[in-house]
Amino acid sequence: MASIRTVQRGSRHYRYLVQSYRWKGRLRRKELYLGTALPRNLSPFELELERKIWDETWFADFDRIRTGYQERLRTVPDAVLQQERREFILEFTYNTNRIEGSTMTLEDTRLLLERGVVAPMRPVHDILETQLHAKLLERLMAKSEPVDMDHLLAWHKELFSQTKPEIAGKLRDYSVRIGRSRHVPPPPSESGRMLQDLLRWVKRSPKPLHAMEIAGDFHFRFEFIHPFGDGNGRVGRLAMNMLLANRGFPMLNVPYVRRSGYYNALESSSDKKDPRPFLNWFFLRFSRSNRFYLGSQRKSRH
Repeated sequence: MASIRTVQRGSRHYRYLVQSYRWKGRLRRKELYLGTALPRNLSPFELELERKIWDETWFADFDRIRTGYQERLRTVPDAVLQQERREFILEFTYNTNRIEGSTMTLEDTRLLLERGVVAPMRPVHDILETQLHAKLLERLMAKSEPVDMDHLLAWHKELFSQTKPEIAGKLRDYSVRIGRSRHVPPPPSESGRMLQDLLRWVKRSPKPLHAMEIAGDFHFRFEFIHPFGDGNGRVGRLAMNMLLANRGFPMLNVPYVRRSGYYNALESSSDKKDPRPFLNWFFLRFSRSNRFYLGSQRKSRH
């Protein structure tokens, strides 16, 4: 947590926002000059200071991960890459649906996608949503698509046209609640406008912002808005990954077994109306999931 440091020179007082943090076993400190008067609202300055820290910590690692990932795409045989993509599609599809209540196990998902074998006693909608999600993700991994209103609606329709046809591909025009969450999404009179604002923000892609921050912040804000009647988590995770893929980063699978941390981070950010709790979770999850590319990059230099 940041604190205020005051330096007196003569009769003048100079204010600094100071934050200590630990990175790779070392305690470090970063500060941001605020001026001679203390600002009434410190939040923008806290975020600016956080970004300065991220530039020297997470973002430096993420850029190396992107380099290692792109190098692997260029050098590894296509047959190996195709097998890795199939495994990612299987695991991502299982996890994203399981997070949202699907009864399909990982083995059920594997049998269905690889052999066309339907597990007994599974609801038809779980089976169909598994197949539809895997098909959509396979297409998006073959050729990534932009994150805009047309594509969000199209993805939602592809995922749910056979199981929830009355809401598939449509923004909600009614209020919703989120199970197990204190957050109440905005009413439909506001949610559509908020989504349009979010998509305009993504399209502008503010230059000072790192691609990882844009992807993570988008996901938090999309889930905060909850623009669809159902399926917001699945569409939001696809959109987040398109933002990563379109900027050359590997995609992120959110494991079902890690869902508590994911939920808690979204809830904390919603409570505070501040993306940083979720971003910190997102950065740590992405880093842990993609360490392989750092090692691959180091090996290729020898």
